[in-house]
Amino acid sequence: MHISLPEEALLALELLERAGHEAWLVGGSVRDACLGRPLGDLDLATSARPDEMERVFSGHRTYATGLKHGTLTVRIKRVTMEVTTYRVDGEYTDRRHPDQVRFVRDIREDLARRDFTCNAMAWHPNRGLLDPYGGQADCESRLLRAVGEAGKRFEEDALRVLRALRFACQLGFGIEDNTWRAMMDKGAGLKSVSAERVATELNRALVSEHTAWALGKYPRALLLALPELEEVCADPTAWARTLNTLQRAPRDLPIRWAALFARSAGEDARQAAFDWRDPGKMPLRPAAALLDVCLKRLKQPGALREQAVQLAQFVHSELNMGNLRLWLSALGYEAVTRLLRLQLAGLEGGGNADDETTRLQGLLEETERLKALNVPLHIRDLAVDGQDLMALGYPEGRELGLALEQLLEEVLTGRTENERAALLQLAGRMLEGNR
Repeated sequence: MHISLPEEALLALELLERAGHEAWLVGGSVRDACLGRPLGDLDLATSARPDEMERVFSGHRTYATGLKHGTLTVRIKRVTMEVTTYRVDGEYTDRRHPDQVRFVRDIREDLARRDFTCNAMAWHPNRGLLDPYGGQADCESRLLRAVGEAGKRFEEDALRVLRALRFACQLGFGIEDNTWRAMMDKGAGLKSVSAERVATELNRALVSEHTAWALGKYPRALLLALPELEEVCADPTAWARTLNTLQRAPRDLPIRWAALFARSAGEDARQAAFDWRDPGKMPLRPAAALLDVCLKRLKQPGALREQAVQLAQFVHSELNMGNLRLWLSALGYEAVTRLLRLQLAGLEGGGNADDETTRLQGLLEETERLKALNVPLHIRDLAVDGQDLMALGYPEGRELGLALEQLLEEVLTGRTENERAALLQLAGRMLEGNR
C-alpha cells in the first residue's frame, strides 16, 4: 500500500529519524488510505520523548497542546500535524481519560491501546504497512472490530460506544458481534461522559454519509445517548419514516436533528400554529419541545438548538406561493430554505408525492428568486414609514405599529404593491375605517 503524503509530513518523519528516532504515520489517515478516501488529519507516532520532539522541531512552529500525554502539535509551512510519543495508558478511573500514561519505545505497544483495528495501523514510506490486528482486512470487509479485549476497550473509555456508532455512520461499517455485545454491556458508562463530548460524536454521526443505514441497524446504540427517542424507535412505522427522512435530507446539522425528532410523540401530521409577526410566541408542539429538552441536556450551541427546534416546530406546516413571503418575513431565507428541504426529505412515495415534490421544489426556486430580487420583507423595507403615517393623522404608539404591520402584510401577500402612493392611500382608508 502506498500513501501520498504531503512533503511537510515526509519532512517531519525524516527529521525525527535523522535525529535517531523511529516514526510512523498512524490513525485515521492510514485507515482512510486503506479505504481509498481522502486523507484526514495527519498524526505521527514516534519513539522520541516529548523533550526530544521539541528539539527535533525547534526550527518550526510548535504548540505544546498535549505535551503531558506526549502530543506536540507541529506546523511545517501550511501543514499542521500531531506528533505523539509511543505510549501505553494507565487506569481509566473516570471512564474517559487515562490517569497517567507511560512512554514506550515500541510502536506495537502503542497500537495495542487504540480503540478499533481500523485505527490501529501504522505506515512508513520505506517500511510500508504495520498491521498487527488485521485492520486492513477489516477495512476491506467494512467491519468495525475492537482491538484486543472488546469489553476492556469500552470499560476504559465509554465514549468509544458512540465513536463506534459514528464510524458506522461515516464509513458504512458493520460492527463485529463481540464488539457490539461489549458496547451494549458497557454502554451505561456513557452517563459519566460529559454532555459536550457526547454531543460532538452525535453531531458528527448525524451529518455522515451512512447515517440512516447505521441508525437503522444499531438504534440501541443511539438510544444510549438519546433516550428521548425511545418512543419513536419503538414504533416501526414512525422509525422507518424517520430513517427515510434522514436518508433523503441534506447533510445539514439543524435539518438532521429536526428529522430525527420530527415524528416523535405520534404527531405525523399535526401543524403548529403560525403567526408571521411573532412565530416564536406559540407553545412548542411536543416533538419540538422534546428536541429542545434534548439539545439543552447535551449543552448544544444556542444557534443550533434554535434552528433545529424551529424546523421541528413547523415541519408539518403548509407553505405555499400565497404565504411564502409571510414565512420569509417571519423566519428568514435560510430557515425557510431548510424547512422546505426538510419537507422534501420527508415525503413518502406513492399518491401525489410527485406533485408535492414539484410544488416544494417550486417554492425553493421562488425563495431563491425573491432573495435575488431583495424583495421587501420587513417594515423597514416599506416605501413608507412611521413619520409618513403620523402625517396622515396616526397617533404615535400601538396604533401606528399595527398599521405598519397591516401594510406589510398587504405587501407580503401581494394585495398591494410596495409603492408610496398606494401605501399612503391604503393607510388613509385604514385610518378612516378605525374612526
